[in-house]
Amino acid sequence: MNNFKSIFLSLLLTFALGAHKYYVSTTLIDKDQNNYYKVTVKAFYDDIELELGLDERVVDYVDEYSNLRDLFKTYFMNNFILIADKKKIKYNFIGFEKRNDLLQFYVEFSLDDKTKNLSISNKILFSSFSNQKNLILFRSEFTRKSFIQSRNKHTNQISF
Repeated sequence: MNNFKSIFLSLLLTFALGAHKYYVSTTLIDKDQNNYYKVTVKAFYDDIELELGLDERVVDYVDEYSNLRDLFKTYFMNNFILIADKKKIKYNFIGFEKRNDLLQFYVEFSLDDKTKNLSISNKILFSSFSNQKNLILFRSEFTRKSFIQSRNKHTNQISF
């Protein structure tokens, strides 16, 4: 776990300093006491633009928000898969915002009390970057889990 914390802090510093030679996204999944989940996925905007073929032009994130939201939602539904007890979760893609060099995407969903397992598959940016790493951080009242997903290992499971 300490090794993961060191890697995570190094990556956060990379984000903060604007250096961009690593291909990393972060996903934070917060579960509250009512089995309601809030998900935030952060990735470099230029990587997302390249992945979706938007890198040929200047993207106006304010004026094009509605169209971009639809594009990002479709992309997420195909590349960010959540499964609870072997059933695919139909989550709510709330939207996104651009903050400096990052795009932050917001998702929410809920599960019932009987749910035993949550499977997380994050294939975001794997089509464009073979060395892409997606960090997954899961937090609930009693549990904290972290995973590093790659093109060859892009699914992890949490048991409740």
